[in-house]
Parts: sequence; structure tokens; C-alpha cells
Amino acid sequence: MKVTFIRHAESTYNEKRLLQGQIDCDLSSRGLKDTKEKAKDFPSNFDICFCSPLKRTKQTAEILVPHLNKIYDTRIIERGLGDWENTPNTDEKQFLMHNKIVPPNGETFEDFDSRILEFLKMLKNNYENKKILVVTHGGVIYAIYRILGLKVKIIENLEIVTIEI
Repeated sequence: MKVTFIRHAESTYNEKRLLQGQIDCDLSSRGLKDTKEKAKDFPSNFDICFCSPLKRTKQTAEILVPHLNKIYDTRIIERGLGDWENTPNTDEKQFLMHNKIVPPNGETFEDFDSRILEFLKMLKNNYENKKILVVTHGGVIYAIYRILGLKVKIIENLEIVTIEI
């Protein structure tokens, strides 16, 4: 089954180069503008939209697919970064996270991947014949790559990725 994932647009935290994790921040003015531009030629043939309940993903989904019913699912919320949330997004922190270091009071990769796997199983068990859009976070898409044994690559804001699950 193929599922289309899209990372939210630029948030106010992305703009300020702050780590956001599960902090509930809005899209930046650039993020809103970019999403409205993307919506002009965004596919409209989805049956359903699953969305992280954080504002940045909700705003992205509302602009891209205003006609679709949205199911907000906490399993596809971004990875909790604990004490690193609302701190500068440094190269050192990126290096540590890419090497599976857990921030103080942060969510482990095992726990994160487990909830993402649970979401994927739910899709497969309940929506096999539906054309599904998932509006989520870069970290969630990276987790899906890891879970499925795919090569992890950078996911830009508003990047669309279709994955066979």
C-alpha cells in the first residue's frame, strides 16, 4: 500500500533555528506563503488526511486540502526532544541526534519508532484501499525510513514523499 507523506511548511521555530520537537508553534509567514503556493497544484484525489495535532501541521493541512476530513493522530506528532526543545538548533545537537543520542528528558528512538510503527500498522489494517495523505514532521518521515529499512535522506519543508508500507 502506498501512502503519501508531506512535511509541514516552515514554522516560526524553523525560521529562528530553534529545536521544536513537540512544541506547538505556528507556521512562519514564509511557511504560510509557501503552503498557499504549493496548494495551487497540490493533488486533490486523496480519500483521507491524517495529521499531527500540532499547529504547524494543522495549518499546512488546512491550506493544502481544505476539503478533506482530517484525523488528528498523536502517534504522528514529532519526536519529543526534552530539554533541547526551544534551544538553538546547533550542528552538535544535529550530530548527536543523528547518532541516536537521546536529549535529556527526550523520547528514545525505540519509543518514537514504536508509536510510528503502530500508526503504520493501523493504516495497513484499516485503510488498505484508500488514497491517504499524512501531514506530519520530518522526524516522523525519518522514523518511517528507519522502520522500513530505507535509506534516510533529508526531508525539506513541504516535501512530498510516497512510501510503500
